[in-house]
Amino acid sequence: MDPKIEVLDLFLRELGEEPSIEGIENRLRLQKAVYLGQLFGVDLGYRYSWYVKGPYSPSLTQDYYKLAESAAEAGSGKALRSDLAERLKSARQLLKIPPGVELTKAHWYELLASLHYLYKVSSLDAVRVRETIARTKEHLVGWIDQGESSLRRHGLLQQ
Repeated sequence: MDPKIEVLDLFLRELGEEPSIEGIENRLRLQKAVYLGQLFGVDLGYRYSWYVKGPYSPSLTQDYYKLAESAAEAGSGKALRSDLAERLKSARQLLKIPPGVELTKAHWYELLASLHYLYKVSSLDAVRVRETIARTKEHLVGWIDQGESSLRRHGLLQQ
């Protein structure tokens, strides 16, 4: 397996994410899980721009298709360095859907990644972030407060 693809596989497994790309929900989940995982100092080199479903990396799309093609080779017994694995433990906590939030994993990740991207990359203020979410992601509007709170708790947004 290509070393870059192998690292992507290890990264996803450390996050507790199955590398399945069957269906749009799984591809959305993987895009956002990698975006959020990289925020914890484990930079795989994927760069994102704003797209219909939030932050999107075309190069990650190519790589997760390669990972799917080489799935038979996965599970080599290798592991990420312990310091990187430790950072991803924090990311794993962020990815947990809080009690009372009635979103799928993919949509929770979409909310978190979108909020972070709009605040930190697009440099929008709170009013414009909420307007953008309301305009482009109506299904997530009711959960903005919980998403912001979770990002703040993990040090990814200012208090």
